[in-house]
Amino acid sequence: MISIIQSIKKIEDKWLSDLYRFCEGIFSSANIPSHDHQHHLRVWNYAKEIIQAIHVSGKADDAFIESCLIASMFHDTGLSRTLSESHGKEGRIICERYFTENNIKKPSHFSEILDAIELHDDKNYKNASTNPHSVYSVVCNADDLDAFGNAGVVRYTEIYLLRGINLNQLPEQVIENLDKRFKNFERTYQSFTELYQKHKERYEICRKFFYDLKCEL
Repeated sequence: MISIIQSIKKIEDKWLSDLYRFCEGIFSSANIPSHDHQHHLRVWNYAKEIIQAIHVSGKADDAFIESCLIASMFHDTGLSRTLSESHGKEGRIICERYFTENNIKKPSHFSEILDAIELHDDKNYKNASTNPHSVYSVVCNADDLDAFGNAGVVRYTEIYLLRGINLNQLPEQVIENLDKRFKNFERTYQSFTELYQKHKERYEICRKFFYDLKCEL
């Protein structure tokens, strides 16, 4: 019987190298280190953590893994065109064009991939699903996990300053956004205890930094 690790490796061998190079090219002329091709790879790595955690329920088949990988590697490509919080639509367009212009056969769940890319940027979670086995949930939460921890401090600071947010307003706005991300993660994946506890600690590290910064400012 093929293990989940082997299944992920098989899907990575098929897609990851080409998508990583494409993503690197997309950001070669956009100076956004916190959200470039390396960010997309980190998000995929977090998505793999989630996939492995939920695999016990038997939901992580090859098509699902493939969908999560593709959506992870395109989710923030729209930021190469706009720094707006609403960049998911641009990412959707980039993904569609990649498959069309390179004459690549579209995966069986392509519409779900495109929806996950487009909707992941809604951090008010109006379209949020608490289904832990959806492509949207995996990719949206994997993106949120990259906003936690020490790396999250750098990521938040860079993108918020690029968007023109004043330094004195930075901590409060980050904390508000960070809390929304964590609450969505908690709603969706709290039952996966080991995954939840690991990333709760990372959330607290990032939140403490900005809380302390708020107090100093």
